[in-house]
Amino acid sequence: MRRVSTEFLTPGMVVGRSIFNSRGQVLLRESTLVTERYIERLTLLGVPCVYVKDDRLQLPIVIDVLSDATRVTAMVKVRNLLENAGDSGLAIKPGEASATVHNMVDELLRHRNTVVNLTDIRLDDDYLFAHSVNSCVMALLAGISLGFTRERLQLLGLGALFHDAGKILVPKAILNKPGTLSPQEMEIVRQHPEHGMKVLRNIPVARDIAYRHHERYDGTGYPRGIKGTALDELSQLTGMADVFDALTANRQYRPGHPHREAYEYLAAGGNIHFEMHLVAAFLKNVAAYPCGEIVELSDKTIAIVLETPHGFPLHPTVRALSTGRVIALSAAQLNISRVLLAKESEPLIKAL
Repeated sequence: MRRVSTEFLTPGMVVGRSIFNSRGQVLLRESTLVTERYIERLTLLGVPCVYVKDDRLQLPIVIDVLSDATRVTAMVKVRNLLENAGDSGLAIKPGEASATVHNMVDELLRHRNTVVNLTDIRLDDDYLFAHSVNSCVMALLAGISLGFTRERLQLLGLGALFHDAGKILVPKAILNKPGTLSPQEMEIVRQHPEHGMKVLRNIPVARDIAYRHHERYDGTGYPRGIKGTALDELSQLTGMADVFDALTANRQYRPGHPHREAYEYLAAGGNIHFEMHLVAAFLKNVAAYPCGEIVELSDKTIAIVLETPHGFPLHPTVRALSTGRVIALSAAQLNISRVLLAKESEPLIKAL
């Protein structure tokens, strides 16, 4: 299956992956035939893209690192706990989220050699909750690569799952505002680490991660400008996951950045924004070129990404669109020079 922007959906396409909201409701079920009415509804809801099946491209079945059931359960739990905390002012209790994180750790340990290949499809109103789960997944995969004990993974997972808990106290109009925030609005957003400390005051490690996830290794972060070895590993891993997911997420008012750009941004920040060995562990688990992406190779060949071997995020296996030749870039003398925009790739795919 491949990801298609909603604006390029056409009647007759078949949904490749179910879309859920943060209440656990199915918005569009896998194998549903796309119609004009569905396209209008998706556009109205602000769904930015959809995974569709495309037998012509002979793409492999892509398995997410986390099952839909576990992902949706976690998203619903985060929403319920954060909204209750925001409405009542009560702090989240440790036991209320521990089981959810435990299940996520179990599943990710079983899929430790699978890279993050799929982009979560989310509504703007669900962004905070889906972002929390995605960030938790990526932080945990990095922790697994670093050999963390199960106990430490549990602590990392709790912190990463609720790293943005303080945003529940930030006005939605500011959080979802398209375009640039004013200095006053930016200052309000930058207060969410302090808000997070209040919401998570009963979970010390998660509280500290929420407070520090915007700190940077060179001291340029906030709210305290913590730097160097004073900045703990769990906060750094969460900070990287937060950045990667925020950059690549599709929003109603702007498309997500290509995974390659987010990959390069984090790689360039090694020993500047985050410790280099942590950056290496994180990037090992994400695909710079997700399955189904249309790319141009260094010899000008246009190809579609089939899969990314674990440990080779920049060198996926691709298939040339013109000849059908399968090329393992990890062994070939070729590189990917660029990712084609949807307006370039969709006409090529339709012409096949």
